[in-house]
Amino acid sequence: MNKQLRYGILEVTRRCQLRCEGCYMWRRNELETHGEMSLEQAIRVLDACRDFAGRELESMDILGGEPLLWSHLKEYIEILLARGIKPWIFTNMLAVTSELARWLFERQVYVTGKLNIGNLVDDLQVVIQAELIHGNYSTVAKMFAAIDVFHAVGYRNPMFRLENLIRRLNRPFVRDYLLFCKSRDIGVDVEIMACGEGTGDGYFHVAPTPQELTLLVRDVLEEMGGQQTDLLMPHILSACRFFDSGLYFAMDGHIRACSNSKYNLANMNDMNPIATAWDSTLLANRRCLTQENVAEPCHSCDRFDRCRGGCRATVEGDQGSFGGYTLCPLPHLK
Repeated sequence: MNKQLRYGILEVTRRCQLRCEGCYMWRRNELETHGEMSLEQAIRVLDACRDFAGRELESMDILGGEPLLWSHLKEYIEILLARGIKPWIFTNMLAVTSELARWLFERQVYVTGKLNIGNLVDDLQVVIQAELIHGNYSTVAKMFAAIDVFHAVGYRNPMFRLENLIRRLNRPFVRDYLLFCKSRDIGVDVEIMACGEGTGDGYFHVAPTPQELTLLVRDVLEEMGGQQTDLLMPHILSACRFFDSGLYFAMDGHIRACSNSKYNLANMNDMNPIATAWDSTLLANRRCLTQENVAEPCHSCDRFDRCRGGCRATVEGDQGSFGGYTLCPLPHLK
């Protein structure tokens, strides 16, 4: 069982320049103006995972807040590379410089930025993007300029992707986003908004309903040359790779199943913290989830073996471990 731990997600800082609608840290009031994980803490996570699994992790996703603001970023990346662990940074890109982008590219560090529109000269799209990040035109212009910085040093798909978190406001602009990425040879990640607290408390005030997602899905499939049989949740064309193979390590020491999950499984200050988290009821239930014991619409879906029930953090917040992923638009496409 230990060998199934393959991936880590590290929350290195809670500092961030933005306050994005749909961000789990913003929703939980966890963003701050100061504070970060120490390098010693970050290395301890690697050591604990290696001791538990009997080998190094395959990859470490570096998140925040905004990870480019972390003072130990370069040193930690060098440590990851020396240990054979693939670094992957998820960033709003605003703090990137040409020097940093070139340094990351030379070390083949994968980067996923954030973008929800595709046309900077469309005033409506700019207004929507600014609203989604609680910024202004200048902030949006900096996002596009940062994309140019990564592009200029050689970043292309698959090393460079842009994540588009779908909310009601930006749903009409997905086609423009896809065309923009295609024109620049940038990878795409179109993601249904997750919520570890469940889909109550105003979720559909921010996120589209499954019925509304059907138009978006058709646009994505058409632009990406996919078929309805390719549809997988929660990334439209791909499932979550952290379903039962990774752990999320928060700055305060807590360990969770993934970034959107609200349940603390252990703390790095516990005795044997990785084993405690890995043997938790929540992860045990994820590992034993089957099509026979999952609820609809997953119970009768012909692609459960590939999708594995969509975003389980959202389902767990809504219905418990064996609920179905009711946000899936597939039943409404038939």
